[in-house]
Amino acid sequence: MDHKGLSIAVVGHANAGKTSLIRTLLRDSEFGEVADQAGTTRHVEGGAINVDGANDLALYDTPGLEDSIRLFAILNSFYKNQSVDGIERLQYFLQHLSDYPELIQEAKVLRALLNNDIIFYVIDLREPILGKYCDELKILSFAAKPVIPVLNFTQLGQDNLKDWKVQLARLNFHAFVSFDNVHFKFSDELKIYRKMQTLLADRETLLQALIEQRKQQWDERFNLAKQMVGQLMIDCGALRYQSENTQTAINETTNILQQRVREAEGFCVTQLLKLYQFKQADLNDSQLPVKQGQWQLDLFSTENLQELGIQLSSNMVKGAGLGVTIDLVTGGLTLGAAALTGSLAGALWGVKARYYDEIQAKIKGSRYICLNDVTLRVLWLRQNKLLQVLQERGHASLDKIDYQISEQASDNNNTNGNNSRDLKEGLPEDWSSWLRQLHNHPEWSSINNESIQVDAPKRTRLLEKISASI
Repeated sequence: MDHKGLSIAVVGHANAGKTSLIRTLLRDSEFGEVADQAGTTRHVEGGAINVDGANDLALYDTPGLEDSIRLFAILNSFYKNQSVDGIERLQYFLQHLSDYPELIQEAKVLRALLNNDIIFYVIDLREPILGKYCDELKILSFAAKPVIPVLNFTQLGQDNLKDWKVQLARLNFHAFVSFDNVHFKFSDELKIYRKMQTLLADRETLLQALIEQRKQQWDERFNLAKQMVGQLMIDCGALRYQSENTQTAINETTNILQQRVREAEGFCVTQLLKLYQFKQADLNDSQLPVKQGQWQLDLFSTENLQELGIQLSSNMVKGAGLGVTIDLVTGGLTLGAAALTGSLAGALWGVKARYYDEIQAKIKGSRYICLNDVTLRVLWLRQNKLLQVLQERGHASLDKIDYQISEQASDNNNTNGNNSRDLKEGLPEDWSSWLRQLHNHPEWSSINNESIQVDAPKRTRLLEKISASI
C-alpha cells in the first residue's frame, strides 16, 4: 500500500456498497466487481485520485465483514483483566491468525484498518440496525483511526435514516455523510472531502487542493458536454440538402438527411458517454439500441414522436416523411393563398414563411429539405435529458441509461381532446430566434454538403448562447 498523500480503507458489511463508492469517486465503472450478492470482493484492491502530481488520494476496497459478531467476541477475549488498547487486540489477533482460519477475510479488513490514514464505513440504509453492524463499528474504533460512516442508498433507505443517526451518535460517530452511489450528487462528494478536512487537520491543505481540483474538473466536464449538445443542435438546425423536384429524388434526399441526423445524434451520445466515463452498453437496449451506427429508435416515425408527447401540427408536409420540411411546393406558390384550402394551405404557407428566401431562389428548380421544428425539439430534449442523467448517475449504477421523455403523451382523464405535452416548457426562451439564424446559415452545419464555416464568429456566438442555456 505504498503511496504518497492520503490513504483510505473502505470497509463495511458484505454488499453494503464499498466497491460502488470507490467506483463513483474514481469515476471508473470498471473498478472491482459490483453484483447483487454478498461477498463479491475477496481481496483488498486499490485505486487513486491524483491531486497534484506528487500526492494522491488512495482508496482501498476490502472484503465484507461477514462474521463481525464472532470477531468482536474474540477480540474482547484477549488480555482479560489487563489494560490494553484496541490496537493491541487487533495486532494480537493478526499474529495468531492461524488459530482462526475461518476469519481470513476479516483479517484482511483489520490489516487495512491499521495500514491506512482514515476509514470509510459504508452503511446500507436499506438495512435495519442489527447487532452485527454495531459490532463492526466497535471493531473499527479499536484501530484508533478517524472513521467516517458513509450512508449509502439514501433514497431507498429513508425510513431507517433517523434510527441510524441515533445509533451512530450512541457509538460516538458524529461525522457521518450521506452519499448515494447510484443517485449521485456532486455536492455530497465534496461533503466527504470537507468532513475529512475536519478529522485530518494536518492534511487540510492537501484536501483543499483536492476539493478545488474536483470542482474544476466537474465544471469543465459539464461545460464541454454543453458544447457538444450545442454543436449537435447547430449541425442539425442548419442542415439542409438540395433535391430535384421529383418525388423519387425527394424521398432519396429525405432518407439521406434522416440517416445523417441519426448518425450525428449517435456520435454526440457516444462522446457524452465517454466524457462521463460510461459505456455504450450502459444505454437502455429496449429504448435506444445502437446497431451498425444506426439508431433503431426512429426519431422520424409518427408513433415515437407521439410517445414523446408531441402533437403534430397542421404545418407538416405529409408526403415528405415526418421530421422533414420541404421548402417549395410549386402549385401552392403559383396558385396563391386564395386557391388553397384546409390543412394544405397551412402547411404550404407555414413553409413559405419559414424559407422565403430559398423558395424565391429555387421557385422553378430544386427543393431544399431540412429538419422541421418538431424533430429539433426532440433532439434538444433528448440530449438535455441524457446530460441530466449522466450528471446524476453514479458509476456503480447497474440500471440502463434511459433518456427518453418518460411523461405520458396523453391523460386518460383529459376530456378536451388535448393529449399533447407542452414541449415549450423545455425550450430556451430564444429557441425560435436561434432556429431562424440556423435556417439562414446552412454553411454552419458540419454535416451539410455545402461549404462549411464552422469557425464563423456569429456561429461561435450562437453556440455559446445555446450551450449556456442548458
